[in-house]
Amino acid sequence: MSVQMFAKRSQMTPLGQGVRVYAVPIDRNSGFSVAFDPAAQGQFDLDNPSPPFLDLGWVQNFQRKSTTKYDTLRNGTHATVSTQYRSQPEALVEFDFESWGKIQMALAGGTQEMNVLATPNTSLPQGSGGAAIPASYALDGSADYKVVLDPGEVGKYNIGDMVAVDFDYTGTTGYIGSGVSAAYLSTALDPGTHKDYGRRVTFNLSRVSSKTNNQIGLTQRLIASAQTGMGVQKVVAFVDREGASYFQEWAVLFVIPSDAGGRICIYYPRLQPSQSSSEQRAEWNAPTFNTMLHVSLRALPTTDANDGETVLCYRSYFPTEYAAVY
Repeated sequence: MSVQMFAKRSQMTPLGQGVRVYAVPIDRNSGFSVAFDPAAQGQFDLDNPSPPFLDLGWVQNFQRKSTTKYDTLRNGTHATVSTQYRSQPEALVEFDFESWGKIQMALAGGTQEMNVLATPNTSLPQGSGGAAIPASYALDGSADYKVVLDPGEVGKYNIGDMVAVDFDYTGTTGYIGSGVSAAYLSTALDPGTHKDYGRRVTFNLSRVSSKTNNQIGLTQRLIASAQTGMGVQKVVAFVDREGASYFQEWAVLFVIPSDAGGRICIYYPRLQPSQSSSEQRAEWNAPTFNTMLHVSLRALPTTDANDGETVLCYRSYFPTEYAAVY
């Protein structure tokens, strides 16, 4: 290709340095999630996405694969192809998270992502955490970035602590968790001994950034905010359990930003895990290496409101300003 021709077409080449991921919670009871609308949201600030989009950072080894079958109809003595059609629509997506976090581990593990609640010294050891230190309770005035507490409770928390904020478990069945469906119970647990279960699985998490005499400030927005009556407990780690029955489901947006100014957006309205948890080793400068979370997801279908078509994925391209259209 000549230098002159390349100069004319170079803005149409979306050269970039990585793929960025954003997750959107799905209401599992209704199947509803906020759609990614390329007209209204396509040029959002990648470092400051508007709710409900949650920034999960950069990924490596991003691969998409369609396993939809293409079949044909044939006729005549020579069985000539007369038309073709798609059947059994299916798509897979795989990638590796460079960073670890609650949602990253949930997408990679696929089952309930448990919060390991802080325990007193008297608690008996258990695989996903023992009996926890009793919760504090949010008071009026609590919000996305702060939890108002009784002054006697603030001292339980230090700057830097992770906290889970959710209502007490009351013996219900079905999906559990405020803001995000974090687990599913087909059989009720004893609310007397499992009072903290909602906080064991909730995604309504943040880290303490500041303290006053009656409230704690938070570094990241609580997905479901802090509502009066929600319990607050310290979290020391996250744990998932291979072999558990629950399937995570999220809407996920992949953005490939171009150095020239354009971007590619790939949006899956419904993704569920297609394999159990695993890790990938990425060599740095020996002997240092990074342990990346390997994610393998299967796309589930939705219906496009514009024409009723069954859709697994939307791919949008936003050209660089003044680039040729074709």
